Amino acid sequence: MRSHYKPRTVQGWITALTFLGLLALTQPPLVFVLGNRIEPWIFGLPFLYVYLLVLYAAMIGVLIWARKQDL
Repeated sequence: MRSHYKPRTVQGWITALTFLGLLALTQPPLVFVLGNRIEPWIFGLPFLYVYLLVLYAAMIGVLIWARKQDL
């Protein structure tokens, strides 16, 4: 019996690894190295907030895409 936690297709593996890669960019120590900046301000928000907003939006996009693909 195959585990339901592991993706069954190549497309599923790519989706899972993409999501985990984006998630890793939002966690310490990577967020401290890459995004922990107050300057520059982008659209009135500090860089850290924009950095996290873009990554979380991309993660939601990956989940929506996976759902539409029926993965």
